[in-house]
Amino acid sequence: MQTLPGERRNAMSGHAIGQMKKKTASAADHIVEGSVAHPPCREQLSKDIEQLHALSRRGLWGLILFLSLSAVALCLNQPGAWLRVPAEIKEMVGPSPPAELLHVALGVSWFSALVLVLGRRGADGKPGYNWYNIGLPAVFYPLYIFADPTGTCFPAVFAAGLVLLLLEHAFVISYTGKEIRKETQRLQAMPE
Repeated sequence: MQTLPGERRNAMSGHAIGQMKKKTASAADHIVEGSVAHPPCREQLSKDIEQLHALSRRGLWGLILFLSLSAVALCLNQPGAWLRVPAEIKEMVGPSPPAELLHVALGVSWFSALVLVLGRRGADGKPGYNWYNIGLPAVFYPLYIFADPTGTCFPAVFAAGLVLLLLEHAFVISYTGKEIRKETQRLQAMPE
């Protein structure tokens, strides 16, 4: 069965729209909706507050993972590391792509991820986590290691990934802080 160009374009735009739709942090939805659905008891509100605290720390694990991948890439990106690679592996990898092409790909990738991070925030302020923001810049590390053995492009890749992760984490911290304050006020307002 052959796909017509219009059908492919509609499928691609549907996929892009699906990616931009609100994808909330499911733990936060469960906490907020569960606390509104029925009158909560003190234990449930305390549990909800603990879950919101755990959600706020989830982005730190992403940062730790990205920083670990960056440290490994930095070690591999030292001058002379490419010279130690056996010739068979160099032949298997093939010629490295031009650095200018990698810069364009990194810029487009970063801007797309930024649009997704900002789009997922949504009108209600519920953030969404996306582990692609760790993998996307990390994929560029090996490409730049082969294309730029001097390591001059490492800071650009590192900054691109770090900005995305920090922005996403800031949205989550802001949201969970607001929800924790609401839940704490509800807890304090409840009779003992």
